[in-house]
Amino acid sequence: MKQLLLISFLFFTAINSFSQFATGLEPASDEDYSSIATTVPLITRSFKAMPTSYSLKTYCPTPKSQGSQSSCVGWASAHGARTISYAIKNGWENNKTKIDANTFSPAFIYNSIKNPRKRDNSLDVNCETGSSLTSAALVLKKFGVVKNSDFPYNVNNCSTKPTNYLVSKASAHKISHFEKLNDRGYNANLVNNVKKAISKNHPVLFGLFGYGKIIFEPGTYVYKKNPGNKGHALVVVGYDDNKYGGAFEIMNSWGSWWGNKGFFWIKYEDYKAQARENYVIIDQFNTPNPTIDKDKNIVASNKLGGELQLRLGSGKNMPVTLTEGASRNFNIVKASKTTYRVKESYTSGTQFRIYLNSKQRGYVYLLGYGSADKSVNKLYPFGSYSDFFNYTNSEIALPNEDYFIEFDNKPGRDILCVLYSKEKLNINSIVTKVKYGSEDFVSRVKKVLSGKMYKGSDIKFNQDKIAFNASSKNATSKIIPIFIEVNHQ
Repeated sequence: MKQLLLISFLFFTAINSFSQFATGLEPASDEDYSSIATTVPLITRSFKAMPTSYSLKTYCPTPKSQGSQSSCVGWASAHGARTISYAIKNGWENNKTKIDANTFSPAFIYNSIKNPRKRDNSLDVNCETGSSLTSAALVLKKFGVVKNSDFPYNVNNCSTKPTNYLVSKASAHKISHFEKLNDRGYNANLVNNVKKAISKNHPVLFGLFGYGKIIFEPGTYVYKKNPGNKGHALVVVGYDDNKYGGAFEIMNSWGSWWGNKGFFWIKYEDYKAQARENYVIIDQFNTPNPTIDKDKNIVASNKLGGELQLRLGSGKNMPVTLTEGASRNFNIVKASKTTYRVKESYTSGTQFRIYLNSKQRGYVYLLGYGSADKSVNKLYPFGSYSDFFNYTNSEIALPNEDYFIEFDNKPGRDILCVLYSKEKLNINSIVTKVKYGSEDFVSRVKKVLSGKMYKGSDIKFNQDKIAFNASSKNATSKIIPIFIEVNHQ
């Protein structure tokens, strides 16, 4: 009996550790990767309140097998991340039957994005060519995806493309947003960014690169780091700071008989070393403000709120005061007063940051105006950072925790303009329009945004700190510009 158990264990180990299945992940091109926005620069204390463990496993479908196809990207993105986010949105926790009946189609993604030819330019008749995560995420955002029941996965066929009807049907399941959680070669905040996404109920799609085999440390389902040249797409579904010194739980696409019923763990340090592409997948918003009368654009409550601080490089806050008539003059284009005024003056070379908190998910932009040379500049987003603020009760630092805004050598009346928006803005177009005109800077911004601004009467401003709460019954209200005057001596 003992011998039989030993043989069974050895057989089980061989199946789970050494019998490797198909993969199929190709790295994104430098051009494609650089075109994807990087998640906002959350400050360190925004990570401290995270729970020590969190799991989306109760929203996961049963892990299935990709078989011999190089379709891991389709499985990780559609069957994995997209199904999980859909289950979360619909509140299907622990409802495996419902979740499994509504999984999304790996074939819709893989068949749409795979290269029809192999590297030697011969036709790929055996579904051996892989695909990239960026291509899959772009399909999810631009076109959406259909359910597996509409376009079933066929391990023997990857050449059939979705029909126009299916592409049209897929649009009902577009994601709202996706962004990368790290830049190539910069992993300092990767673990925290992944944990933050998971703790806010967003699955993370990632690529394991530079490994030889997915093998486990003895007696565990913990990935044992090993070198190689393979790439495999997977989904992070949970984390635990107290397991194995800190580890992520991963959903695979090699069937529920593999690993721990289709799942395994990767230690944080090994994840940082070999998870080289990481994308958070964000579903369409569940709006709490349903439209009552669409013809009149009346809604029950259209809310927006936020708070920000100006802080010197020394750590001291820059004191501010609400200007007289801020609410009354808010929508008057010709009224050129700022919303707030910094009480003290500052010399050239003074460094400071803006710390911003949003009460709703939305978009954030920062413009700067210098009266000395009439210059208008976009200060945020800069580089590859995203304009999308996905987290409530968290702070970002503008420009970030590594850089400051610095007063130049041109004294005068400087104005900072922070735009809180419920929709994505073409900020470059706005900056171009604001640069020209005979009006004051404040008036020019109001003129460009006038059709989408909240009414001043719908906004409550705090007197001694830069903070506001807005509630409108107009569905067209989307943007609140906050103007801050700083005297630069």
